[in-house]
Amino acid sequence: DAAKVEEDEDDEVSLATTPPSPTQEPSPSLQEHIPSPPQPQPAPPSSPLPLQQQPTQPADTLESSMNLLNTLIETCATLT
Repeated sequence: DAAKVEEDEDDEVSLATTPPSPTQEPSPSLQEHIPSPPQPQPAPPSSPLPLQQQPTQPADTLESSMNLLNTLIETCATLT
């Protein structure tokens, strides 16, 4: 019975990794979602607004994302 379960798991893994084209297609949509994390950021008053006015520059987007990440980490640390 255990051998059958292992075979089923192998089949699931091979099916998940077999189609390379669908995994490559979502990558442009992931790039479209990258500018979205700065949107919730106006809530913390410490977030600088000029960064959100220029979302086309990768450094500004990265810095905004890092600020949001740090805010989330601080919130989690406060709750625990």
